Amino acid sequence: MTAKIVHLPILLAGPVLRRAEPEQVCIWVACSRPVTIKAEIFRFDDELTIPNISKKNNNDEINNTIPIGLGSSEAIQLGERLYVGLVRVHPILRNKHTNHPTKKLSFPTDVLLAYDIELSYYDNISEGYQIKKIERLRDLGLLSGENSLVYNEADMDKPLPSFFLPGKNTLNIIHGSCRKLHGKGEDCLSIADKLIATSVSDLNKRPSALFLTGDQIYADDVAGPLIQHLTNYGIHLLGWEEKIQGISQELTTIGIGERQRLVREHAKFTSENASNHLLSFGEFASMYLLAWNIENWPSSYPEIGTIPRQMQKVYRKEIEQLERARRVIPAIRRVLANIPTYMIFDDHEITDDWNITREFHEAVCSSNCGKQIMTNGFAAFWAFQAWGNDPSIYNEKFVAKITDYLAKRGNANIEERKEYENFLLDFHGWSFYAPTNPPTIFLDCRTQRGYDSMNGPPILLNDEGLSSLLRLVKGIKYDRNKNYPLIIVSPTPVFGFELAEELQEYLASKSSVYKWDLETWAANESGFVRFLTFLIQVVAAQHCIFISGDVHYGFTVSASFKLFEKKHGKEGPSMSITQLTSSALKTTSFSKGLVVNEILGRLSQVLSSDKSVRVGWNTSNNTELSPTSMQIHRQKGGIIYRIINRILTRHDLGSIIQNTLPSWIEYRNILKPSGFHIPSLVITDNNIGLVEIAFNYNDEVSYISHQLLVHKGKNLKVHATKVIAS
Repeated sequence: MTAKIVHLPILLAGPVLRRAEPEQVCIWVACSRPVTIKAEIFRFDDELTIPNISKKNNNDEINNTIPIGLGSSEAIQLGERLYVGLVRVHPILRNKHTNHPTKKLSFPTDVLLAYDIELSYYDNISEGYQIKKIERLRDLGLLSGENSLVYNEADMDKPLPSFFLPGKNTLNIIHGSCRKLHGKGEDCLSIADKLIATSVSDLNKRPSALFLTGDQIYADDVAGPLIQHLTNYGIHLLGWEEKIQGISQELTTIGIGERQRLVREHAKFTSENASNHLLSFGEFASMYLLAWNIENWPSSYPEIGTIPRQMQKVYRKEIEQLERARRVIPAIRRVLANIPTYMIFDDHEITDDWNITREFHEAVCSSNCGKQIMTNGFAAFWAFQAWGNDPSIYNEKFVAKITDYLAKRGNANIEERKEYENFLLDFHGWSFYAPTNPPTIFLDCRTQRGYDSMNGPPILLNDEGLSSLLRLVKGIKYDRNKNYPLIIVSPTPVFGFELAEELQEYLASKSSVYKWDLETWAANESGFVRFLTFLIQVVAAQHCIFISGDVHYGFTVSASFKLFEKKHGKEGPSMSITQLTSSALKTTSFSKGLVVNEILGRLSQVLSSDKSVRVGWNTSNNTELSPTSMQIHRQKGGIIYRIINRILTRHDLGSIIQNTLPSWIEYRNILKPSGFHIPSLVITDNNIGLVEIAFNYNDEVSYISHQLLVHKGKNLKVHATKVIAS
C-alpha cells in the first residue's frame, strides 16, 4: 500500500481557465478546504499597474491595478477535503463617469488579458483556534519557480496567467484527445505549452481555445502503480470509504490487477483492460487531480516485490511511462491556466465500450454495480469537466442533487440511491456550445445513441440528440444565410479513414464489436446519412467543420455530401465538409501504427484510394433498386466509386445515376500532410492538432490549416495540411 496521506495543499488543482466570452470568464479550482474564491481580470496594456499585482509590503497588499472584471463564489463541498469552485467573472465599470452608463459591459476582444485569484479560508493553527488566510497566486507559489503558471518573454515580463478573446479575423484552436497517463510515448498536451510560450503577445498566432475532445482520463485502463494511491487518496478526500454494490470486498483490500473479473461479473462492463478500473467517486476525482497537478501524485509506488511475478514486466513499463507523464504535468497545468478550455467525454471517462450496443446498455443498466460506477463517473465528469463548459446548463437543483447525495457519506437508503443514479443516468444535457467566433457545438455522442439491433453498431445521435443539436444551433443564432461555417466537435470522426474503418468492420464481423470498437459513424450507414441529411435539410448548413479525436491517429479530410430530389429528378442541396482529427495525446500502439500508417496509409496511396465517391439510395423508399444487389468490384482512374460499400467504375457510376437517381452522393478526399519523406495519409505518433481558420471580408472561410504536431526527441515535427475554400 502507498504511504498515508498526511498533508494536502490548499489548491488541489487549477486554476483552469474555462468558458470565456465578452460577457463572462469562468475560472475553475479544486481545493482541500471550504474557500471563498475571488477573481480579477486586468488588461496588460494598462500603464504601471500589472507589475504591482500580488506584491506585499508589511503584510499590506499593494494593488494599483484597476481590474476590468470581478467575480466571487463559494466552493461547493464534494467531500470532507474536496471542494470545487467555479468563479464567473463579469466586466465592471472602471470609471463612474463613463459616457455610456447604460451600455452593456463586455470584455474587449483581441486584447491581452490577465487574471489573478484570491482564496480566503480558515486555517487551524492550534486546537480550537483558527486564523483567516487570504492567498493569491503569488502566495501559492504559482507565479514563479517550477510550478509557475506564467509565461515570460525576453522583452516583456508576464507576471500573471494570460489569455485573450478573439475577434473575427482568424480562429486558432488547439485540439486533442485520449490522454492515458501510462500510455506509451510523450504527452503531447505539453506541446500546447510551447505553442503558447512562443506567441504570448502575438495574438494573431496565439491559440485562443483548447478543445479536449474525449478520454481526458482513462477510468478503465488504470496503471497498476497508481490504483492503490487513487483508492487511498479518494478516501482521504471524501473522509469515508464507498461501498460498491455487488462487490463484497472493501476497495482497500482489492489487490493490484484484481478488478477485471469484478467489473465484468458485477458491473457487466466489457473493457479488456479493466484490471484496475476506477470504482468509487473518490477514485474518479483523484484521477482528475493527478492528471492536472503534480502535487497529487504519490511520493512512491508499491514495491515491485509486492506485485505478482507475471505482472512485474508490465508494472515496470507502466512506471516508466508514468514518470514521463509526471515530468510534464507542471507544463500542462500552465496550459490549462492560460487558455480557455472546453471538454466533452468519450467512453473512457466512464468505461471502454460505453453504450457501444443495445446489449451493453441494457446489461449495465440492469446492474446495480454498473449503475453506481457510471454515476460516479458522471458526477466526477460534471465537477471536473462539464461545469466549466457552460455553467448556465447546471442550475442549483442539479448541483444540489450531487452535493446532497455525497454529503450522505455512503449512508443513502435504496430509494435515495436509485433516485440519484437515475437522475444522472437519465440526464442528456451534456452537449453545449463554446463561444468561439464563430461558435463551436460540442456533441454528446454517448448518452443520446440509438440502436437498430442488439449487437450491431449504434446510431451515434438519435432523435433526442438531433433535437439537442437543433436547440444549440438556434442558441448560437446560426443563420442559414450567413457565410460562416458550422463548427462541430464530434468525439468520433464523422468522416474517418475509410480503409481502417473497413478493416475494423471486417474484423468485428469475425469476432465482436467490443473487441474492435465498432462504433464509427459510418458503421451505421442509416444513422450516418440521417445525421448529414439533418444538417443539410433542417440546419441548412452549407459548410461544416468537424473536429474529432478517439481513433489514435490523426488526419484531414475534405469532403462534400449532396442530396437528390427524386420527385423533381434533379440535384438537391449540398454541404462541403472538412474533417480535422487529432489523436492520441498519449497512448501510441506499435501494432496499430504499423497497420494503420505503414500498411493502410501507404497502401491507400498505391491504390490511389485517398479519393472516393459513395452513392446511396434510401432503400426503404425505393423498391426498384437495392444497394446490396450491386455486385460490381472494379476500380479505374485512381478513384473508387461505391454504392454503400461496392466499388464501381466511372462509367458504371454515370449510368446508374442516369438510370436510377440516387438519394445522396458523397465525395471524400483524405489529404496528404507534409512532414514525410514518403508521405502517408495518417499520423500514428502521439499528436496534438493546431487549427487555423481564416476568414475573408465576407465572413467566408478563406482557408483551413491543420497542423499535427508530434515530439521527435527534443524537437517538434509538424505534419501540415491546408484546405483552400472553393
